[in-house]
Amino acid sequence: MKPPMAADLGLSEAADKAFVTAFLLSGNAERAESAVSESIERMSLEDTSGEELLQGAVKAAVRPQERPWNTLKEWEPASARLPLELRRVLYLAPYVRRCFVLRVLVGLSSHASAALLDSDADQVDRGARAAMLQLASNSTTRFATHSGCKN
Repeated sequence: MKPPMAADLGLSEAADKAFVTAFLLSGNAERAESAVSESIERMSLEDTSGEELLQGAVKAAVRPQERPWNTLKEWEPASARLPLELRRVLYLAPYVRRCFVLRVLVGLSSHASAALLDSDADQVDRGARAAMLQLASNSTTRFATHSGCKN
C-alpha cells in the first residue's frame, strides 16, 4: 500500500495529465475541467488510480455535448501554460486533433480511438496522419522563417 502522500501525488499528476488531455481533445478549458470533474465523480473511492481518472476524462471530453462550447476565447489563457508543441495541436481541426491526441499522445489503438470517436479505425488513422503532416509542415515553415531561411 502506498503512503497517503505518494498516492495523492500520483492522483494530482494524473489530474494534471487528464486536464491537459481533455483540453487538447476538446479545445476548451471549461469543457476539460468538466470532463475531469465528471471523471473524479465516477471514480471508485476504494480503488482510485490515475489511469481510471485519465480514461474517464478522455471519454467525457470526446462525448458529444448538448450545447456547443466556445473554442476560441476559452482556451487561449489555459493554452499559454502548455509547451509550444502542444499549443500548436489546438489549431488543428477538431476531428483531426482528436485523432492525433488519442492515437499519438494518449497511445490508444486505432480501434479504441474509433470507438471513442464513433468512427472507424481507418478514418482515425487518416486523421492522425493528417495532423502529423500539418504539425510537421507548420514546424518546418516556422523554423525556416525564424532561422532566416526563405521558403
